[in-house]
Amino acid sequence: MALVVAAAIVRDGRVLACRRTSPPETAGRWELPGGKAEPGETPEAALVREIGEELGCLIEVDEWFDAVVPIDTAPGQPDLELRAALCHVTAGEIRPQEHDAVRWLLPDELDEIDWLEPDRPFIEILAGPKVVHRAFFFEQDEAAEVVALLTGEGWEAELSRERFHGEDDDEDQPYAVTTDAPAVIVESLADEYGGWFDVPADDTAPAASPLDLPSAPKRIKRLL
Repeated sequence: MALVVAAAIVRDGRVLACRRTSPPETAGRWELPGGKAEPGETPEAALVREIGEELGCLIEVDEWFDAVVPIDTAPGQPDLELRAALCHVTAGEIRPQEHDAVRWLLPDELDEIDWLEPDRPFIEILAGPKVVHRAFFFEQDEAAEVVALLTGEGWEAELSRERFHGEDDDEDQPYAVTTDAPAVIVESLADEYGGWFDVPADDTAPAASPLDLPSAPKRIKRLL
């Protein structure tokens, strides 16, 4: 099993994304920079070397993610697995050698770009859990139209039949739209289409926040 390493390089709470130029099937998509470890090379040494070659800067590894992600390979090619680490730049400026664009993204901006599939589990960790909202409608057509509007704008949205506690008559049960769209959008659509926005009973509790990315380097025990 060959190892591929990737760096989630953090600066001022933002994560560096790099856009690939090759091979053709991945050109134009985004990734955490990195590459294959050489035989006998430690993951940390491989990541420092790869970032030096790709971005022309020196990094230090702060923390490895626990996840290990398999990478699909062509028949006859060795199996690959991907590991990623939080890192920070210690010397030099980022000057891409193998990518045609870079972006610094806040955790809530990470889903704005098209990431390569092997990187997505790490992006989900960096972004943190999604906040889900619901709206209710008595007419199925109206609920379906709201779902179509939300998914057309790139949000996830599902339609289901809601059954309130103590109610047995399906004709009186509303249709629920569950989505990761922001509350202000869901509430506005609920008003527009004659429904109502669901405010959870514990709405006063703090919402789950994205991963608290370091604003300054931290020193912890690293993988040897």
